Amino acid sequence: MKQPTILILGGYGNTGNLLARFLLQESRASVILAGRNKAKADSAAAELNHSFEGNRASGLALDASDPQALVAAIEGSALLVAASSTAQYAETCARACLSAGVDYFDVQFSAKKVKTLRARSVEIKNSGRCFITEGGFHPGLPAALIRYAATQFDEIHTANVGSVIQIDWAALDIAESTVIEMAGEFSDFDMHFLQHGRWKKARMDIVMDTLKMDFGAPFFEQNCMPMWLEELRPLPAMFPTLKDAGFFVGGFNPVVDNLLLPLLMLIVKIAPQKGLKPAGNLLLWGLKRFSRPPYGTRLKLEAEGLKNGESARLELLLSHEDGYVFTAIPAAAAILQYLDGSIRKPGLFTQGEIVDPKRLLEDMQRMGIVLQA
Repeated sequence: MKQPTILILGGYGNTGNLLARFLLQESRASVILAGRNKAKADSAAAELNHSFEGNRASGLALDASDPQALVAAIEGSALLVAASSTAQYAETCARACLSAGVDYFDVQFSAKKVKTLRARSVEIKNSGRCFITEGGFHPGLPAALIRYAATQFDEIHTANVGSVIQIDWAALDIAESTVIEMAGEFSDFDMHFLQHGRWKKARMDIVMDTLKMDFGAPFFEQNCMPMWLEELRPLPAMFPTLKDAGFFVGGFNPVVDNLLLPLLMLIVKIAPQKGLKPAGNLLLWGLKRFSRPPYGTRLKLEAEGLKNGESARLELLLSHEDGYVFTAIPAAAAILQYLDGSIRKPGLFTQGEIVDPKRLLEDMQRMGIVLQA
């Protein structure tokens, strides 16, 4: 039986290369590492082939902004994975996949990208293609964790997920496109969360719309602010007893949080396009200059409800020392469910709503995520 081929845009980048590594480790799929730099793609593929049997990795020079080249590159593949900072090319990628008869998965966080894909949702479903967006850590896991929590109660009432991400930014090679995309997300940063059964937009001038969450040593209690994720949208319909829920994110560091982010948001508001590059460079400078140990990434679920007629509570803490690994592992775990056909169906879905959450957690632990209940 022929094994599937997965083309990864940004395959030699921080997330893409790790994702390729886990897919080669956990499946028999072949991977094509695609990007603009042919030498980097070939070098990364050679390293993977040295680590895994079967000579299943190859490199490819590819510009995601070139529609014809993209269609030609993905023909014959089962899945296109967008793991690079190319969310602005979501329309091009969607058209290419529909033209070539290829499924789609991305690990990009972008409200504009989701809007672009939503506009093609009917066409995607009618074509028989499976599109999975908002994959990885966050977005990707919060809704899956809440769906898992719902299976542990007779009635689920509250489910909040929080994160803390402390990265040694100075040690990373960050592409300019990534910097620009990071800055762009602050231009329309959405702070909705579910309160008393209704979606509410948080107010930044009061502390009552933030959430304190204890992530344990060495991060301890963090003050987290709401951050809207598209995967949260269907949860109230899935679980009518769920009245309070959301995703809440901790800060970067005091200088970035209190001084640079307000300035960055002002820049991108005044100059939505021209301001992206200087705002992104300002953000990256602050991250590299002021981030300090301890480093690590944690995601915590706090849920409450009824079990056997009594009040019950569930807490789960997921952790990994490397934020990029923490993004790659859940994406790989989701793609494993796609590869065996268990979640593949026509339509557009978020990772958080389509995966089997129990299996996802089990596979993530096997690949290195630490889970504490």
